[in-house]
Parts: sequence; C-alpha cells; structure tokens
Amino acid sequence: MTTVVNSDTDSLNVHSIKMEIRVDPVDTNTSLLFEASTPISFDTILQKCGGLGRFQLIHYFFMNLMPMSAAAITFYYVFAAAGIDHRCRLPENVWPNDNQYHPINETHELLINRYIPKTTSGTKWQQCARYSTGNADDTLVTCPNGWAYDRSVFGYTFTEEANLVCGSEPKKSLLATLMQCGCFPLLIIGSLADKFGRKKIITLVTIILFLACLITQAMIQWVPMSIDIKFGLLLLNQFASGVNVVAYSLAFVLMLELTSSAHTNLAGNLALISFTTGEGFVTLFAYLAKDWQILKWINTAFIGLVIPYLYFMPESPLYLYSKQDYARLEALLRRIATTNKRKEADWYPAYQELVRNQSTASSDDKELSFFQKIRQILMHGSMIAKLLTCVLLSFTTLLLYFKISYGLAGMSISPYLGILIGAAVEAAGYIVGSLLMSTKLARKGSFILMIALTIICVILIPIISSRSSIATVCIAQIGKFAISGTIVVSWIFVTELFPTAIRSGANGFFIAFGRIGAIVAPIIDTSINKAYLPYTFYASAGLAFIIVLLTLLLPETKSKSMDAVEDYAADENKA
Repeated sequence: MTTVVNSDTDSLNVHSIKMEIRVDPVDTNTSLLFEASTPISFDTILQKCGGLGRFQLIHYFFMNLMPMSAAAITFYYVFAAAGIDHRCRLPENVWPNDNQYHPINETHELLINRYIPKTTSGTKWQQCARYSTGNADDTLVTCPNGWAYDRSVFGYTFTEEANLVCGSEPKKSLLATLMQCGCFPLLIIGSLADKFGRKKIITLVTIILFLACLITQAMIQWVPMSIDIKFGLLLLNQFASGVNVVAYSLAFVLMLELTSSAHTNLAGNLALISFTTGEGFVTLFAYLAKDWQILKWINTAFIGLVIPYLYFMPESPLYLYSKQDYARLEALLRRIATTNKRKEADWYPAYQELVRNQSTASSDDKELSFFQKIRQILMHGSMIAKLLTCVLLSFTTLLLYFKISYGLAGMSISPYLGILIGAAVEAAGYIVGSLLMSTKLARKGSFILMIALTIICVILIPIISSRSSIATVCIAQIGKFAISGTIVVSWIFVTELFPTAIRSGANGFFIAFGRIGAIVAPIIDTSINKAYLPYTFYASAGLAFIIVLLTLLLPETKSKSMDAVEDYAADENKA
C-alpha cells in the first residue's frame, strides 16, 4: 500500500487534510479518497485509535475496583455501627455474666421478665432501664451492669464494644459524618490532578489512603488502649477511608477522558454500576464476617487490591493534549491503537496534522502557567455560574438520595436483603439514565425527566406514609430508581461541562458539596419532630424544582468532544 499526502508548507494554518490513499490491486479493487474540510478534533483521533476497544475495557475493569471499594467503605457504617436490640444486664448476683440478649432457658427468661420492663407495645424489652430489685413496684435504674446485645443479625459491632446506646447514640453518627468528610480534600486534590496529572494524584492518594487505613487498623486491633482512644482512632480511620471517594472521583474523570464522546455515558455508567456491585460485596462480607474489625480489614484489603495496577494505569490522553505533552501523548495513542488493533495509517496522519494545527493556533497559550489558565477561565462569569449551578445540583441530588434511602432503611425485612434490593434498584436507575442520554433527550432532557420523577415520589411519600406502609416502600423504591438515574446523568454531564484545565477541580467541588447534602439529610430526619417531617420532603422537592430551572440554562454536551470545551472557554474569554 502506498500513501501520498498532499500538503504545502504555506497551508499549515488551514485546519484541513487532503490525503489520497492508493490501494494495490492485490489488497482490494477499490480506491479511496479521504478529504476532511472541517477542523480535526482530538475526539476524532481517539475514535481512530479505538474509542471503546480492548484497551479501554481492560483498564476500566481495574479502575472500577475504586468505586467498588468506595461503596464498601460507604456502607461499612451500616453494619459496624448498626442500631441493634439491647437490654440491661441482670444483676451479677441474680445471673452472672448475662451477655446474651435472648433467654437461654426458662429460668433466664423468667428473670429477664422480672427485671426488665416491656415497651408500650409489649413485644420487646426496654433498652435503657431495669427494676432495681426485680419488683415492678421498684424504681427504674439505668443499666448499672451494662447491656446485653442481640448478635443474631449483625454479630459483634462497634456499637456493642463502645456501648454506643442509651444517650451515647449520637456518637455513632460521627462515624458516618467523618467518612463523608473524607472527600472534602477533593476541593484541593482535584486541582492538583489538573496540574500534575490524573495518574500521579490517584496513585499518591491511594497509597497514602491504604497506609493510613492499615496503620490505624493495626493499632485498633493489637495495641491495648481505652475505648475512647479506640473510638478516636476509628474516627481517624473513617476519615482516611472516606478519602477513597477522592480516588474514585479522579478515576471517574480519567475513565471519561480515556474514551471518545460517543462512549462517555457508557464509561460513566460502568463506574456507577461498579459502585452498586461494591454494595453487594460489602453486604456479603458483613453477613459472613459478623464482626466489625474483620469487616474493616476486608475494606482495607479491598483498597489494597488496586495498588499493583497503579503502575500500569495510563495517564489521561486529554490531559496530555491540554498540556501539549506530545511525546507522551503520541506514545499513549500508539499504545491505545496497538491494543485496539488499529493500524498506524488509521490515525497517525490525522494526529500529525492536529499537532501542527494545535502548535500554530496555541503558540501564545504556551506562555501561560497552569494557574494563569485557571484564572483566565474562572474570570468569565458564565463559567462561575456553571460551577455554582453544578454545586447546588450535587448538594440537592445527594440530599434527595440519602433522604429516600434513609426512609427505606426502616423496611421490615432483613437489612442484608434490604441493601441488596436497594443496590439492584440503584443499578437499574443508572442503566436507564445512561440509556436515556443516548436518545434525543440527551444530557439535559434526561436529567430533567429523572429528577422530575424524583420530585413526584418525594412529594408522594409523606402523603402515602400514613395510609399504607407497602405503598410507601414502593414509591420510595421508585424514588431511589429515579434519583439514581439523575445521579448518573449529573456525574457525566458535569464532567463534560468544564475544560480539561479545571475538569478535576470542578468535579471535586461538585462531589464535595454533594457530600454536604449526604451529611445534612440524616441530621434533618433525626432532629426534626415527626409532625413536621413531611415539610422537609416538600422543601427538598422545591429545591429540586429550582435545580430543574437552573439546568435549562446549562449548555448541552451530548456528542461534543471534551476537548471542544477548551475552545468554548477560550472563545468566551477572548470575547
């Protein structure tokens, strides 16, 4: 095969390629004339190298270990600090070592009924008080001998070890709150990934995260200490574990930047489906382990699984392109094309022309530093408006997600089965949301449709809850399906809205402020009087409606190359 390229040194500024490819009769009887009169985008080069081939699928398989481990860490609190049935222990002189919640024999049951009053429903024992001498006429005392815990469902929990019951229950919420706060460093780390590269920062964060979890867990397990110090170390461990969301966020951006615009919704959907798979794994591990320390070791090992892969993980081609690091970019593109079984003639001539055009068009931009480019972009009002809109969008969607999930936690079924059902519903929402983005609805239409369905469910839940518990659960599951579809659209949509120079940083703000919504949702539900709880649903629905209106002002990103955002931002700044 022979190739003739028609080019002229005086026409390098023209964004066009004229190539005539003559094919020998031995190979085929046809001849092709390829002429592109429109500017070549980097997205076109990625498509020619294989937009979604073996290269991407191999790396997606390993990268998706990060969202899986993030899910395991997120749901650790559900099992390790579960709200379990408990009662006061019997006096030592009546029944020594009364550690089992359920009666051992008839004598034990008789003594429990003598010393422990029943609840108003008469089906369970009171949790925080007993009669002082086993006589119903005696005064009640607050468990002077401690508590006996029910291990039949969750096994040995930190709730039992630290006695986080009867006045100490608020301490449990700190375990969940510190884990959510672990993603706040993303406000800084996201920008570092824009400056130093996705791979370097993901590698650094993951190794530090693993070592922090490993050291604190080893100290908790084997170093003798008071329960207060152990609780403090577990809080530190929870915060460190929450940093895994940072690695997950950066990996999500990298996954989208590894493929062409035609496949970004599939790449994002794979990551979120992997998150629900992680929910299933942690549920299985918790059921088998039934011990909070063993489950913590499993979570730490889960984080460590990805460390060997970090050496082989590729850098983002879009990042290298934005940095004009053409030597590394060409090597990466050749690696992608080779793995995807694409010939060099399929992509390299177009890549050469793109580089020539880019070098000429952006010669002035090379003089700008990283922070100068960011300042140049963020000085434009529309970019700031987009960022603020996305921050509010993230806060609202995570608030609704946890508000709906918090209500589903009260289902009268096994907590293990409940989480598995929730994970399946969540996965279905991600899949449907991803499929909708491929239709004419695109990003904006899909987001508005799914959040509108969420609003309807959120309004109906408090109306139906007083009439039918079964109908309430069904509406709540539909709501979880809808908000999951909303999340998958928003994660992909927001990532595509910003230039590569600030993409990880903007995505960091998006995810970090979403975690504030995740923290606020349970605080609202537990602190407000039940009589006023329905109003919180209506307020959340109203906030979601505001998000719908703001979304209408955002540009559509479907089928647009992610590097095209660079040109859009540059044009705005020049204007």
